[in-house]
Amino acid sequence: MHTLENEWLAVRLHEWPGVQQYVHKRTGVRMLGSGSDGRLALNGTETEWSEWEVNAYPSSDQTTVTYLLRLWRTDLRIEVEYRLEAQTLGVKVTVKDDPSAVLKQLDWIRQPLLVCDDPAFSFDRTAVRQKSWKLIPGGGRGLYDRERTKDVIGEAIPDRAEVPTMHACVFNGSVCCFIQTNYPVLPLLSRVSEDKRYPGRGGRYAIGPNTYQYRVRDQTMEPLELKVVFLEDINGDGLADDCDYHLWLNRQFPDADPLYTKAIWYQVFNAEKDRGVLTTFKETLEIIRQIHHVTGGVPQIAYLIGWQFDGHDTGYPSLNRINPKLAEDPERAGEELQELVRRAKEEYNCIVSYHINLDDAYVDAPDWDPAILSRDPDGSDRLWLDTEKQRAYHICHTKDVESGQVFRRIDDFLRAVPVERTVQVDALRNTNASWETDGGYIGLMEELICGMKPILSYFRDRGIDVSTEGQNGMPIEDSGVFSAYWHYSPSLLYHGKIVGGGSVSMNATAWGKGASFDSDVLYRGEPTRHLGEQFLANDFESKWDQIVDIIYLGSLLYHFYLSREMVEWREDEKRVFIRYSDGVKVNIDKTAERLDVQWGRVTIADDEERFIPMGNRIYMYSRQGSEREWMLPEDWQAADFVAYRMSGTGQEQIREYSAGAESIRLQLESRVPVILEKRTI
Repeated sequence: MHTLENEWLAVRLHEWPGVQQYVHKRTGVRMLGSGSDGRLALNGTETEWSEWEVNAYPSSDQTTVTYLLRLWRTDLRIEVEYRLEAQTLGVKVTVKDDPSAVLKQLDWIRQPLLVCDDPAFSFDRTAVRQKSWKLIPGGGRGLYDRERTKDVIGEAIPDRAEVPTMHACVFNGSVCCFIQTNYPVLPLLSRVSEDKRYPGRGGRYAIGPNTYQYRVRDQTMEPLELKVVFLEDINGDGLADDCDYHLWLNRQFPDADPLYTKAIWYQVFNAEKDRGVLTTFKETLEIIRQIHHVTGGVPQIAYLIGWQFDGHDTGYPSLNRINPKLAEDPERAGEELQELVRRAKEEYNCIVSYHINLDDAYVDAPDWDPAILSRDPDGSDRLWLDTEKQRAYHICHTKDVESGQVFRRIDDFLRAVPVERTVQVDALRNTNASWETDGGYIGLMEELICGMKPILSYFRDRGIDVSTEGQNGMPIEDSGVFSAYWHYSPSLLYHGKIVGGGSVSMNATAWGKGASFDSDVLYRGEPTRHLGEQFLANDFESKWDQIVDIIYLGSLLYHFYLSREMVEWREDEKRVFIRYSDGVKVNIDKTAERLDVQWGRVTIADDEERFIPMGNRIYMYSRQGSEREWMLPEDWQAADFVAYRMSGTGQEQIREYSAGAESIRLQLESRVPVILEKRTI
């Protein structure tokens, strides 16, 4: 038995690498680890500790114990280090030597790392469950659903088995306990176990590491690192709970590329095979021009959909042919696209980029090759989408990378069109599993480590970040892989780390939570989408007011949120409350569709009215029109500034203001933005 101890924690370990008990000294909270029957499994086979030589080396200051394990029969050597730092127990598992190269995976059998046996504690869990491999209309096979549950342990229904889990914590208001790991795919297992006193009700909640896949194709994974954290209140609300857990995790994640937090980004729907041209290159520039003027030059990113071959979802996996129908002169399509890109950047502060697909392959594509497709267990090519209009197969990213074909196609793409800083990939998943005819299996880890990541690195090495459609049913830790999702539900966990769309619903709830521009823009008509999908399209000719609504009610408010740290998010069936570190508070009444955003005495949002200070500007807007008093931020009370009426053709000065006033009274016309701009000396 070994003990680690500092001023915050006392941790008792087994003679073999495993935690027996934790005591959090400040609160007196006791948590358990595993029982005496905990074991290690190698490649799915459970081992006894008698099969191992186990040596433990404690440090003199009682903060570290290092276990050296040697498997007698193969000389496999594993080091497990337990290190106590403040209120965290760090665990590091390193394979030191595998002379026979036989180790594929490690599993911890009956060996959770953290167990709460107090049924009065609450838990918060994001569980992951895989869906059927059956082909369904619209595509979607073998994807993973995430389900977040928050409950009291003693009120929960026991799990029948361990549940694959992305994130989990237990808390009682005084302390919040959880495990964080560097393992990227299905990292945790958790389980609500039955209370022996009360059958059918929860009594314990356990969290532990899931399978550690050590060997991935011809690579070995980095050491597995886990942190068991005992967290007190860090967001200043007086409680230690799931909000503190999500805030703590958020602070560990890398920030999103500022490209996406500073720009309004949207999709321009250019063409579809059946419907033809919906937005030409020339018309795309007109959309960009008017958005530039109505926002006073806020940076933009416009992703072109259907720029290639015969329009949206044609030609894949090939990426090297510009759709000639989008040009005034089809013979000069390349030159006209380059002109669009140049003028958008130089005149309107807009990056023009492209919506592409790296997951799907069509039989009639120039680069069609069955050798890179995912395969089903019967050896057939993986059919992903099968409709009257379209039949698409799934590419195995691992095989695509190992063959070099994906890099050739990317090079062709970069030669065919001018690309700067970003591209948008329509679904890029690590779920394209393949059962190979030689008996090999390419799974989730292979597709992430050997497939997706080399592709992302190839783009980044060329100065191009990859955004994608959304989380797309992937059981991975998203942050650090992608900065931006097109379809995205805001959260405390990923605030400022992954940014994106929000909701197709144009209402107080969607905008209050934070919504960018989750809708297509096209010059005329409505795009065709798969039956049953929920998409919002904005016909530029007839729905310009709706586009301005989305920008001023949604995008700019979201930019305001992204410029500060979110520290609290509480939501139930009727209400959402969000708090930011500088005192901004968001209150949403979901039933009545009411929104109130306050920053001290300054009203930022009141239902469908906006007063959004950012830098040397304040963006003002009213959907219905209004006349009211607006309290100014303190730095604006000491400034001279000018008010401009904004439109798609430019700005018109309407009034000058001198320093000294605490507030201003201004009449806003319906759907006519006004920008206040400080005078520069």
